[in-house]
Amino acid sequence: MMNKNRHILHRILFYCIFVFYVIMSLAILFRTSHLTRTVNLIPFRTISSFLSRNIFHIFVFSNLFGNILLFVPLGIYSMIFMREKSKKKATFVVFLTSFAVEIVQYTFKKGIGDIDDIILNVLGGYIGAVFYQKWLVKLENEKKINLLIGAIAFMVAMISLLAMIFYY
Repeated sequence: MMNKNRHILHRILFYCIFVFYVIMSLAILFRTSHLTRTVNLIPFRTISSFLSRNIFHIFVFSNLFGNILLFVPLGIYSMIFMREKSKKKATFVVFLTSFAVEIVQYTFKKGIGDIDDIILNVLGGYIGAVFYQKWLVKLENEKKINLLIGAIAFMVAMISLLAMIFYY
């Protein structure tokens, strides 16, 4: 009975962290408003313009790596929630999500619609799916990997929350 209660507690905590990730992601993705709608449909235009600058400039670094890092967890969660552990399907889920985000940002002037954001987001989701698959092979136990990911996600969530509190 104690083991079952612990398992239920882990599941509840896991889903709470997932909801926290979704809320934090939405807050980050839709935090800025623009007066006009802007869209870039030329692949690698924004990425190459950023790479031609100093990569360690905070805006360049946060834009390039922020888009990747923000979607790594979505790739992991996609793998967890799917019965068939397929990197292709998880990456496709990330693509659809990223595409929807860009459409909403463009429609409501809450960001800049950019194909490069989709490219970077999908790369992040793919990295997450690969990470999950490698750990699944290494640990050979889906419950162990979900517990490990839950623990890591909890720590990242707390760090993110503290960062948001101090940043804003």
